[in-house]
Amino acid sequence: MQEKSYSKKSYSDNPIEDESISLLEWDSLKTHLSSFASTEIGKRAILNFEIPSEYEVSKKLLNETVEISELENNLDTSISFSDVFDIKKNIEICSKGGVILSFDLLEIAKTISASRNLKKIILDFEKRPFISSFTKNLIDHHNIETILKNGIESNGRIADNASSKLSILRKELLSKKLERKILVDKFIQKNLAFLQDTTIGDRYGRPVVAIKVNYVDKFKGIIHDSSSSGNTVYFEPDSALNKGNKIASLEAKITAEEFKLLQKWSQVIADNSDNLIAMSSILLRLENALTRSRYSKWIGGKTPIFEKNPIVSLIGFCHPLLIWENKKKGAPSPVAVDFHINRNIKVVTITGPNTGGKTAALKGLGLSLLMARAGLLIPSTNNPIIPFCPNIYVDIGDKQSLEENLSTFSGHISRIKKILESLENRRGLSIVLLDEIGSGTDPLEGSALAIALLKEFANKSDITLATTHYGDIKALKYNDPRFENVSVAFDEDSLKPKYILNWGIPGRSNALSISKRIGLDESILNEAANYLKPKEVDNINSIIKGLEEERTKQQNSAEAAAELIARTEILHDELKRNYEYQKINAEKIQEIERYKLSKHIVDAKKEVINLIKKLRDQNLKGEDTRIIGKRLKEIETEHLTQKKVEKSISWNPKVGDFVKIKSLNSTGQIVGLDKKGGFYEVKCGSFRSTLSVNDFEGINGEKPNFKKSKIEIKSSREDFSFSKIRTSKNTIDVRGLRVHEAEIIIEEKIRKFHGPLWIVHGIGTGKLKKGLRKWLSGLNYVDKIEDAANNEGGPGCSIAWIK
Repeated sequence: MQEKSYSKKSYSDNPIEDESISLLEWDSLKTHLSSFASTEIGKRAILNFEIPSEYEVSKKLLNETVEISELENNLDTSISFSDVFDIKKNIEICSKGGVILSFDLLEIAKTISASRNLKKIILDFEKRPFISSFTKNLIDHHNIETILKNGIESNGRIADNASSKLSILRKELLSKKLERKILVDKFIQKNLAFLQDTTIGDRYGRPVVAIKVNYVDKFKGIIHDSSSSGNTVYFEPDSALNKGNKIASLEAKITAEEFKLLQKWSQVIADNSDNLIAMSSILLRLENALTRSRYSKWIGGKTPIFEKNPIVSLIGFCHPLLIWENKKKGAPSPVAVDFHINRNIKVVTITGPNTGGKTAALKGLGLSLLMARAGLLIPSTNNPIIPFCPNIYVDIGDKQSLEENLSTFSGHISRIKKILESLENRRGLSIVLLDEIGSGTDPLEGSALAIALLKEFANKSDITLATTHYGDIKALKYNDPRFENVSVAFDEDSLKPKYILNWGIPGRSNALSISKRIGLDESILNEAANYLKPKEVDNINSIIKGLEEERTKQQNSAEAAAELIARTEILHDELKRNYEYQKINAEKIQEIERYKLSKHIVDAKKEVINLIKKLRDQNLKGEDTRIIGKRLKEIETEHLTQKKVEKSISWNPKVGDFVKIKSLNSTGQIVGLDKKGGFYEVKCGSFRSTLSVNDFEGINGEKPNFKKSKIEIKSSREDFSFSKIRTSKNTIDVRGLRVHEAEIIIEEKIRKFHGPLWIVHGIGTGKLKKGLRKWLSGLNYVDKIEDAANNEGGPGCSIAWIK
C-alpha cells in the first residue's frame, strides 16, 4: 500500500508569501540541505520540496527526523542508501509495455535488496512509531530480485544460464569463433611471404589479415579496408567467410534471445509496478528524513517545541547560513543570539548601528520558523519554543541607494500594503518581519508613518519584528505594553558591533561619541550638539547606559550561577559513579569470600572422610562420624548454593541486560525480546543473534528463571491437513499462462498454505504441466505431485502436497 503523499501548500496563489520565503534565503538553505542527500533523486526531492502549512504534516516530518537521527546515533555504522536508485521512470516504461536494459533491471533488483535491509534496520514500532508506520508497507519482492540477479551478471551482462537456448547459442558461437580463428591462423602460416605482419585484425566484427597490395589478387576473399599509404589491404580469407556468416547469424539469434529475456523481465516489473513505485516512494521519504537528520546534526540543531500561542524562547541561536559560511568557507564563527517574546508582546523594535546584525537577526528568526515547519532541527543551545506560523510575511530591502530612494520607499509601502491585506484573510498564527520600516523618505514623515504602521500591525499580526533608526519608536514601549525594545550591542572602544541582542533596552545614540573617537573636528561636534536638547539627550542616554550596565551585572551573576550549577551536577555524577562502583565492588568481595568459604568446606569434608576411614578401620561406632557428615553436608549446601539460588530466583532477563553467550564465550547485550516465543535478540559487537534462554546466562553465571507457561502457536498458513476434498480455497487455475507466470502465482499461494493444492493447468500441448511439475519437484517443501482424480480434472489437473 502506498503511503499518502504529504499535503503541501503552494504559494503561487499568494505571491507575497512566496516572495517572503525567497527573501529569507530559503532556497540557499535547501541547497545546503540537499548536499547531505545520499542519492541524486533524494537531492532533487529536497530542492523541489515545498514547505507544508499544516501543523500535523510538519509535526510528522519533525518526528521522522528525530526518530531516524536517534537510530543512526545508536548504530555502529551509518544508514546506507548506496544501492537505492531512481527506478520510477523505468518502472513506468515497463508498465506501458516498454522494455528496459539489463543495467536498469539490475538497479531495480539492487533497490529491492536495499529496501529489505533498510526495513530490518528501521522497523520498530515501540522505538520508532512514526517512521515504522510507513516503513511497514515496504513489500519484499525477493522473488523478483532473485529472477533478475540470477539472469543478469553484476556487470550488466545477461548470464549464459538465463535460458537454456541462450546457453546453447553462446556455446555454439564460442565454438564457431574458435574454428574461424584456426582457419585464419592456417592461412597466415601458409602465406607468410605475402603478409605485412601476422596479427589478426578486426574490421566490422570480421577477422582480417594485412596483405601486401601487390599480392591481393592471389587470394579469394573480401577486402574490408586498406592502410592510409595504400600498401596494405585488410583481407578476410575466403576460408573464414562461411564461418563468419554463421557467427553473424548466431549473434543475431543471441541478440533476439536476449531481447526476449529483457522483454520477459520487463513484464515482471510491469506486473508489480504499483508496489515497486510505492516502495520507491517510501525509500525516498526515508532518505529525506535521514537528510534532514544529518544536516540538523551538522548545524548543532535542537528539536523545536511547537507552541499554540505566539511565544518565542530561542536561546543561543546561530544563523544556519552563517554556520555554513563558517564551516565550509572559513568565515568567522557566527555569534549566538537570544529571542524572548511572551504572549503579551505584539511588536519588537530592534535598534542599533548599521552592520550590527539587525537584519541577520530578522532573517534568522524567520528562517528558524520555516525550518521547523520543514521538519528540521534549529541550531540553538536549548530546545526552542516557537509558534507554528503558517503565515510569514517579510519586507527586507537589502539594496538601497540615494538615486533609488523614492522607488525603494514606494516598493516598501507597496509590499507592506500587500502584507496588511494578506493578514485580513490569514488562517493560523502570523509573524511579520520588517527591515528599516519607514525609511527612504523624510525622517519626520517616515518616523510618523512607521509608528502608525507598527500600531496597525500590533492589532492585526500575532508577532511583528521591525528594525529602525528612528528614536521616537523607542518610546512606544512605555506607552503601550504590547511593544518591546531590543538593541544591538556596540563596542564604543573598538567602534565595532558585538552582534548581540539586548532585550528590554533601546539603542543609545552613538553618532556624536563615535565621531569624536574617529577624530572629527571638535568645533563641528559642538555645533551639532547645539542643535540638540542637551539635557534631554544626556538624561535619556544616561538612563540607557545605566540599564546596559545593570543588564551586564545580571548576566554575569547568571553565568556564575550557571557555572555553580554545572559544578554541582558534575559532583553529583561523580558521587553517583562512586556509589555504583562501591556497590559492584561489594558484590565482588562477597563473591570472593563466599568462594573462600566453600573451598574451606570442601577441604574440611575431605579431612572428615579420611577421619571416617580411620575410625572404621578400628571397628568403632560410626554414629559420631555420620552426624558430622550430615552436618557438614548441610553447611556445604547452605553456603555453596545460596548465592546460586538467589540469582536463579531473582534474575529475569530484560532489554538492556548484559549476558554471556555460551557458544561464543563472549559478552553481549539484550536489545529485543519475543515474550511469546521466548527468544531474545542479543547484540555482540557489530553482530546480532536471536537466542533462546538456554543459549546464554548472566554475567555472573545467573540462570534465567521463568514460570512454565503454555505456549500457543498461531500460524497464518491455511490448514487443510484434515481435509482432502477439493474446494475453491485449495484450488488455483493457471490455464492460459506461461510457465514462469504460473510459477509466480503458485509460489504466492503456497507461502501461506500446506496440504493438498489442486493446480488446474489444462491438457493442451503439455508444456505447462511438464514445466510446473519439474519446478514443483525441485521445491523442498513440496512432498509429492500426482494427477487428480477423473472427477477432479484428471490429467488436466495436478495435486501438489505442500508440507
